[in-house]
Amino acid sequence: MSDSPAAFVGEEPSRVELARFKAFIFIQVLFLGASGLTGGFHFKLWSMLDTSLLVLSLGMSALAFVIETRSGRRFIFRAAALMYVLGVIDMAVNILISGVVGWKQILN
Repeated sequence: MSDSPAAFVGEEPSRVELARFKAFIFIQVLFLGASGLTGGFHFKLWSMLDTSLLVLSLGMSALAFVIETRSGRRFIFRAAALMYVLGVIDMAVNILISGVVGWKQILN
């Protein structure tokens, strides 16, 4: 086992890869902001699920900048994308549920 600096050098991410990470994080932040409009931050388990999934996705995405191997970065990016998609689906379900409940209150 060598302690030379060359032993610790990983695969540097390409400019395109870094641009993808940054764009994905920007999109995640936008949807995290929109989460408050769809029921997030109301302190109920169901309505906070999308917020927690988006925060988890953001945290995982941040790991992509520090992981040294390309395969590790791809794995983290895919896992974060999965968490993000689940959060967006939960946001859509929250909108549907609140819409149905809201229309029942208006019609009755």
